[in-house]
Amino acid sequence: MAGSRLRSIFFICCGILLNFLGSDGARYSISGPVVTLTLKEPAVEQKTASTLASRFVSSNAAAAGDGSDTASSSGRGTGYDTAKPWLDLSSIRPSVEWSIQSQEPPLPNWVPTLNGVKAAVGYDYHPYAQSPPTLLLPSWIEGTAKFSRNAFEAILQPSHDFRTKRTSVVAQVSRGTSNLLARFGTRQKHLLEAATASLHMHLPYTSVSAVRVTPSVDIVARNLSCRVEAVSGGAARTKAVLNLEYNNPTLTVLHSLDARHTIAPEISLYNAKITYAWNVALAGGGSVQTKVDPISDIRISWNDPSAAGGSWTTDVRLPLEGTTMQALAADIRVRRQFRF
Repeated sequence: MAGSRLRSIFFICCGILLNFLGSDGARYSISGPVVTLTLKEPAVEQKTASTLASRFVSSNAAAAGDGSDTASSSGRGTGYDTAKPWLDLSSIRPSVEWSIQSQEPPLPNWVPTLNGVKAAVGYDYHPYAQSPPTLLLPSWIEGTAKFSRNAFEAILQPSHDFRTKRTSVVAQVSRGTSNLLARFGTRQKHLLEAATASLHMHLPYTSVSAVRVTPSVDIVARNLSCRVEAVSGGAARTKAVLNLEYNNPTLTVLHSLDARHTIAPEISLYNAKITYAWNVALAGGGSVQTKVDPISDIRISWNDPSAAGGSWTTDVRLPLEGTTMQALAADIRVRRQFRF
């Protein structure tokens, strides 16, 4: 019953949005298609086309339930394994996204508190979890509506995943820098899936100028946490973050060395594990994020925006544990995003 109500709210919001689109193109801006291609990903490259063929053949044979058919199908599958298709989409994992949003209040006479609306639809290629009927359907659709009245602001964001058939609604109410957020869903026993509150307070001290307390609860994952942030006074270049997560509480100190470089050592209060983070802002909007786990690996993420639109993103993982060359080999993933 709760799931039906959420779906009704979702499709009503989409209907209202579509009803007022198109009559005045200047009031709306369209972004897309935004195409993202994964040019190199080790986890995907290890899964060859032969694996796909064997899974497809074995599933058909199991559905047939005939021993002779199973033998013949296995023979055809073995022959197909040796032939790799000329275009293997699983190696580039394409995703496409379109979005449209209002540039001004869409219904100033009917709903004056409505400041803006946005709709987005996306398609993600996942060959291991798709069947032919759903292969060409959108992966997800999302809508956003923003409201404001006096000092309060509200955001309503319904979304629907076509492959999992899951509908969710995120509602957020904020005043200044404090806010309350709740997520509702249709695929769990409870209508409320998660809730987060954030309270920001300014303090008249030089050593600590502001404190933010953010308690949260995830009913689905059965996880409780409370995040406490303290910002130093003056130029506010140092911030201490105490994350009282139930499973792994941590203490992080973020310090801005200058306008481009930020360091953030983090210690786990559960097992005293220490990790180090170093972020660099590059010219032109790019960034390099490095995270070092002395007993596990080094992770580097490099984002480089393109002057023609889109961006290059490179993720590198350098293992620090293992005794073989294969275990110590670096994992590299390269993604290219195109904006049209």
